[in-house]
Amino acid sequence: MFIRDSAGQGRPEETRLTRPHQFRLSLVVPAYNEAENVLVLADRLAAAARQWPDAEIIVVDDGSSDGTLDRLRLAAIRHPRLRYVSLSRNFGHQAALRAGLAEATGDCVICLDADLQHPPELIGEMVSRWQAGADVVNAIREDQRSLPLFKRLTSRWFYKVLNGLSGLELVAGSSDFRLLDRKVLDVLVRLPESDLFYRGIIPTLGFKVAAIAYEPNERLHGTSKYTLRKMVRLALTGVLSTSMRPLRLATYFAFVTALSAFGFLAYVLYIAMVTRAGVPGWASMVGVTLVIGTMQLLVLGVIGEYLGQVLKEARRRPSYHVAEASEAALAAETAARAPSRSQAA
Repeated sequence: MFIRDSAGQGRPEETRLTRPHQFRLSLVVPAYNEAENVLVLADRLAAAARQWPDAEIIVVDDGSSDGTLDRLRLAAIRHPRLRYVSLSRNFGHQAALRAGLAEATGDCVICLDADLQHPPELIGEMVSRWQAGADVVNAIREDQRSLPLFKRLTSRWFYKVLNGLSGLELVAGSSDFRLLDRKVLDVLVRLPESDLFYRGIIPTLGFKVAAIAYEPNERLHGTSKYTLRKMVRLALTGVLSTSMRPLRLATYFAFVTALSAFGFLAYVLYIAMVTRAGVPGWASMVGVTLVIGTMQLLVLGVIGEYLGQVLKEARRRPSYHVAEASEAALAAETAARAPSRSQAA
């Protein structure tokens, strides 16, 4: 494993701290059928967080069926700082991650996977970047050459398709292995949507971001739970939860079809009126078909635009996010949000 900054220049020699030395750190770990890894994971997380006495470890059992919950009970006895949450069934990685974030009480939160491919040894570097002023610290995976070619290609295609359809600029190798400042976490917890894609939502918030690159560890036990089907479903969730582009495809197609239709309609009129080689009735039939088809796509495009606006209102995402404010302004914002919280409850 190695660490370098996002520009590939290595660690900075001096880091000016802008946050206090004393803080509470939360580690959030979704786990699904990781019975063989849980105890080792707990030991390594506890060792990595030893320098922060107030650190907490939250492991979310996402409806595992292999005894993961039993191992978590044992791990909680071994490590008093470890807490676990067991979901009633398998809701998926993003839902389990959301459950863990909702339980976190730290000044900053680090999310990582339970298979130990996200190295706990990276926690100290991520905290250093946070103390230097970053609100979000992303860990960018650099694929090992030993990784199967199919896995590397599907990973690259995943990000290319996702970026193309959603308008995001996610870096290949991005994952949910990241550090979040408390104010970023508070924004995420307040989002009312039930189906979130954190990799796509977090970049849209606009907070200060830092990145470090790393090579993942080999998986300790078991196999990856992200099948090709789950990757496709995750990509669809990412596109639909972050972009209106799919709704605007009908409008784009309408314009392309209209341009093509006008060109072909000129050709039809030329055949019918100049060469007179067309079959009787052919020109009128083709012309009517082109006009009706173009109008249908235009109408669908307009409906898509209005549906997109309805979708934006239904999501009820905040119009803005406060990065910093004086105490008086912060108190006013908290008071303004209080009625909406009570209504939601």
